[in-house]
Amino acid sequence: MIQAAFWLLTVVFAARLYLVARHNASKAFLGATGVGVVGLFCTGQIVPESTLDALIGGTNWLHLVRNLLVTAAVWLVREGVFSALSTEPETRQRVTHRPLFLAALLLAITIPFTLQSFVPTTDAFIPETVQQPAVYVYATVYMAVLGGLGLSVLRVSIGPRDSRTVRASATVVGIGMGLMVLGCVDEIVYMSLRFLGFQGSLTNVTYLLFTPLFYSGILLTSLGLGIPPMVRLWRRLALVDRFWILVLHCRFPAVRSTAQASEARSSVAADVLGPRPAERLYTLVIAIGDLRAAGRQAAYSPPAERALVLAQRRLTNTFEPLGLELRKRAEI
Repeated sequence: MIQAAFWLLTVVFAARLYLVARHNASKAFLGATGVGVVGLFCTGQIVPESTLDALIGGTNWLHLVRNLLVTAAVWLVREGVFSALSTEPETRQRVTHRPLFLAALLLAITIPFTLQSFVPTTDAFIPETVQQPAVYVYATVYMAVLGGLGLSVLRVSIGPRDSRTVRASATVVGIGMGLMVLGCVDEIVYMSLRFLGFQGSLTNVTYLLFTPLFYSGILLTSLGLGIPPMVRLWRRLALVDRFWILVLHCRFPAVRSTAQASEARSSVAADVLGPRPAERLYTLVIAIGDLRAAGRQAAYSPPAERALVLAQRRLTNTFEPLGLELRKRAEI
């Protein structure tokens, strides 16, 4: 699950980077995904944790670095969500939305970590050292900070949206943050039980629940952040229009050039792969209608007729004025 979240977030980061470079999209989301990718890379699922931790001392400092990165990423997600969805402009003027507040949060997490009795690198840092008061405070503050940030994102994400893309993105991000908050609460309960010396089924259950709750929340949040750039990329590639261009060429070969077969194939490739596919699809539909009006096209087969109707419907949804003209021509 952690690896899936890492690779998904990497793809989302690449898409966000493209949108920022070409269309000046939100830099907060770009920063959040970039920092998140580095944070997930530090989990030890991509490169062994012992290898990475050895580079910075070999006493579990990687645990702190990872948690600080995740905190910064969630804070940036929060800023991006508030900027995109909040209907209260004065909200962003509050102290909690300033970089200085993030610095204070990171400092609050870091200070107790430095007060512990350090041990060599271990994959089970919290279970093995949570009995230390400094480690317990460090981990509890970290989980409380993430939970608080996640709750604020969840609150803003819930609500009606005009755009279906924004609504889907906000819903998935909200669900992801909700699961992450549940994971934070679960981890605080687990650490409290261990710190107080309790053992038993409740402690084991809370320990097992953390990873699926927390990292499925990160996975869904990553997916939600990826919906808008992926939709924009899908629309930019116009794969649906290109598909219908190819179908019409196959169903209505009379609209192709009557020259050499190689030139005809080149014409099809140029139509399918060329720029402004929606305009080319419109031109093809009009040309087919003109063939019918001129009596140069035999009766359409049912599959061809169905393909033409679906292509016209696609254009009607894309260009309403063109759709009206298509309906008029279809009546000729």
